[in-house]
Order: sequence, then structure tokens, then C-alpha cells
Amino acid sequence: MDSNLKDFIENSLNKQLQTKSNFNWKAIGGGSINNTYQVLSNTHLFFVKVNTTTVFENGFKEEVLGLQFLNKHKALIPNIILDGTFQNQAYLVLEWIESKKETPKFWENFAMQLVNLHQQKSDKFGLDYANFMGQLSQKNTYFNKFSDFYIENRLKPQVKLAFDSNKIEKKHLKQFEGLYTKIPQIFPVEKPSAIHGDLWNGNFICSESEKAVFIDPAVYYGHREVDIAMTQLFGGFSEKFYKTYNEIYPLEPCFNLRNNFYHLYPLLIHLNTFGKSYLESIENIITEF
Repeated sequence: MDSNLKDFIENSLNKQLQTKSNFNWKAIGGGSINNTYQVLSNTHLFFVKVNTTTVFENGFKEEVLGLQFLNKHKALIPNIILDGTFQNQAYLVLEWIESKKETPKFWENFAMQLVNLHQQKSDKFGLDYANFMGQLSQKNTYFNKFSDFYIENRLKPQVKLAFDSNKIEKKHLKQFEGLYTKIPQIFPVEKPSAIHGDLWNGNFICSESEKAVFIDPAVYYGHREVDIAMTQLFGGFSEKFYKTYNEIYPLEPCFNLRNNFYHLYPLLIHLNTFGKSYLESIENIITEF
């Protein structure tokens, strides 16, 4: 941890909280992109993430906006304490949420919370600013149809990036072009929902109240099935979660036959971020038709 940044954050916290605390910093895991810390003051416990402005030019501004988007739609988030940049470094300070054991009641609550988020609707798919999925920029240009939004804002930019960096070949481009013609028939027509956008099992915390606290958002108004599909990509959630969600806000039939097509976008993100180990999974999906 850079000592100048550390001093700056400590002074900023003391100024905001009107205290003269001493601070204890502890590096923690849980992220592949940012450096993260648990910070203990005399009176508070904080979560701090740090990166450089070469990765996030605006600092963590888009993440803060995403958390505020979720909060506006009545989803639980950590309290936002500080964010900004200092000497080409970006920082974000959040309230520390102690993670508790996930119980059946938690999964039931989580499903109801997600239903509530997804029932917040918009007229168009998109958002009025770009944000990030991981460390890669995410376009959110508005479209009337989700299929157009998904092709133009999600798949095409990542396919181009993968091809330009030699992670996919011309044969893959042709396969994607063929898939683009099929996508309008794959996704059911629904009104745009407020969604988290990156809802895998590392992006929520089970709180003391047995409710989910949402973190690391990649928000926009999208198809609600995006979130459900994302929950299944890296291990899946409890069956209690899916049962409760479908009892309250049923998905259209045959969701499990189309969830892989939602997986293409996060898999492309992982291909472009971490390398070719994700290519086989992508190939399996784009050759389904």
C-alpha cells in the first residue's frame, strides 16, 4: 500500500468522521483486479479498494454510480464513505459488511430482493453512461430491443477486442455473425428491468439480517434473465433461491435452454481479461446452432 495514499485516506476519513482515529490496515483477498483492505479505526470498520487511474480513468466513479443506481431501486448496498483519486491512484471506501453464513432464509430473502429490483422497469434497454464489467469498459447505448442491445453493446465490442488481440480467429467471427441472426429469436420479449449486471456468487454479502448486500455492480436496464444466468455461470446459487424467485416472478419457459447465450458476454470478458482458457466454453456455445 502506497504510504502517501494511505495517509491521504486516513486524513480524509478523520476529517469526514470528525475524529482523530488511528487506523489498522489489513490486506485481504477476494478480487483479481483491485488491491483490497480491511481498515479498522477507533470507531469504524471499512472496506477499501485501490487501483490506478490507468485502469480506471475516472477512479471508481462508475462503481459508485452503480451502487447508487441499486440503492435508488431499493437494493441493499454498503454505505459509500469516500471515493476519488490521489496521485494517479483511485480509491473507494465503503462500510465493512461482515459476511454471515448463508441460510435457507437468506436465499429466500435474496430471491425476493432480486425480484423487487427486476420489477423496477424502464422504457429502453441501456443506461445514460458507460460503466465497467470487471476492468473492461461496458457500452450502454439505449436500444428498444434487448437483442439489438446485446449484440451491439455486449457481444460485438468484446468479439472485436478478442479478435484484435488474437484470442479468436476469423472462423469465430463467422460463427458469431451467424449467431447474431438467431439472437432475436432466442430471448423472450420483456420490458427492461433494473439489473445488477454481474451477479455471480462473489458479488453479494450475506448480512447479519439474512439479506443480500449487493456489491461490484455493472448495472443497466436489461433483460432480467441476464442476472439469473449470471448466478449459474460460476457454481450457481441455492435451489431455494431459484424456487422462490420463480414462485414470485416466473421466468419464461425453457430458460435453461438459452442461459448459455447470456453467458457469452461474461465469458468474452474473461477471455479478454484472463486469456484463452475461456475459449473452449465460448466455442461450445456459438456452435450450438
